[in-house]
Amino acid sequence: MNNKVLDKKSMMFNFWKYFMLFAASILLALWLFQIVFLNRFYETMKIREVTKTGDTLKNEFKDKNFENIILNYSQNKGMNIEVIDEEGYLVYPLNWVEVIMNPRVLDEKGFEEFFENVGPGKKMYRVTLKKFKYLENSSIVYGGYLGKESGKDHYMLIKTNLEPVDSAVDILKNILLIVLGLSFALSVILSYFISKRLSRPLVEMSKTARKLGKGNYEVNFKYGYYTEINDLSKTLNYATNELTKTIEMRKDLIANVSHDLKTPLTVIKSYAEMIRDISGRNEVLRNEHIDIIISESDKLTQLVNDLLDISKIESSLESIKMERVDLIKLSHIVAERFALPEDVITIESKGECTIFADKRRIEQVIYNFISNAVKYTRKDKKIVIKIFEEDDEVIFNCIDNGVGIAKENLDLIWDRFYRIRDNHTRPRVGTGLGLHIVKSILEIHQYKYGVESELNKGSNFYFRAKKYK
Repeated sequence: MNNKVLDKKSMMFNFWKYFMLFAASILLALWLFQIVFLNRFYETMKIREVTKTGDTLKNEFKDKNFENIILNYSQNKGMNIEVIDEEGYLVYPLNWVEVIMNPRVLDEKGFEEFFENVGPGKKMYRVTLKKFKYLENSSIVYGGYLGKESGKDHYMLIKTNLEPVDSAVDILKNILLIVLGLSFALSVILSYFISKRLSRPLVEMSKTARKLGKGNYEVNFKYGYYTEINDLSKTLNYATNELTKTIEMRKDLIANVSHDLKTPLTVIKSYAEMIRDISGRNEVLRNEHIDIIISESDKLTQLVNDLLDISKIESSLESIKMERVDLIKLSHIVAERFALPEDVITIESKGECTIFADKRRIEQVIYNFISNAVKYTRKDKKIVIKIFEEDDEVIFNCIDNGVGIAKENLDLIWDRFYRIRDNHTRPRVGTGLGLHIVKSILEIHQYKYGVESELNKGSNFYFRAKKYK
């Protein structure tokens, strides 16, 4: 919450708003049930109480102590309970004063009013709301049928007064107004402290994120608050690590590309100057210098093409076009492009070995594998391509008898410019991007891939693809 401007999106304001809404909901419910509907609830409860009493006494009608039971209920429940016969004369309780002065409790009209449709073969009881002249408030009257005794039908009349609730309503109104004020104050206090408590880790994260935005990649988002905050911290730390790797990779990429561009450009410039100053009129020497310029230009073109390929693959700028690919036939086509003697590259196959892939990209993978093998084999070059089926997979192997790779470097060879970054020397052939392109293509296809190698014995580059069905 800002001192000058109320921030309606702040955590404190929203906590206060939800606390107030909750408190208002509770108070509204209390207002409705304790004030607006209090009379109705009170009447309903009294009717239930009278009805329950009538049902209980009806079951006790044949008990020899029935009169005592009636008297106990009258005293304990604050009800006027009378049993009369079918003519309206009092049967219980036997108060002789009342019997002498008013032996008939109800005349025909009164009997009809309270016991309408009540009796044998009819309803068992009837509850009415009655305002008697001699009472200030209304009364609930229960008229129920008990049964026959001494040849006459007996009925029970229960009366209970409805006490006034207006004074109670006024008291409740005042109490609820006080509770409303306290709820408002409590909501402000609680929302302030709870929002401060809950927002503290978010504020810390915000400060850390600002440092990250200013280029401090050594920041660490703290744990130890709540599960959700810990999950967020874990995700942000992971993102920071990945961002750091990307930035380092970008720096390496710029440095390595600059190195690979600078070297051939320097060679091209040098030989161009030599043609101008030295070999311009010497056709043989001039052609030799021009061939070197063309060769270096081809290396530059290859470097640019490889960089474009990486950019397209990793940025998903070019979608893969899946189709049925004959891996054996494609391997023969790629091998012929190297124009090497037949005994240098041997292709061994078993089964149909067809897969579902992007033909152009898989051709690029095979080419890079063979090119890598040609580049690093000894003078007695021997490269074997093995393609075979195993269960529902097709396995491609490119095996050479080259210099091999140390075990500690096996995971590094898939990185961009691995040789440059590892040896600080420019490769004699290639850009150092070939295996990284292979990795990107195979991962897009979701193929398993890898390398098995031993120093001075050779290497086996492979990938496993699902068989086409």
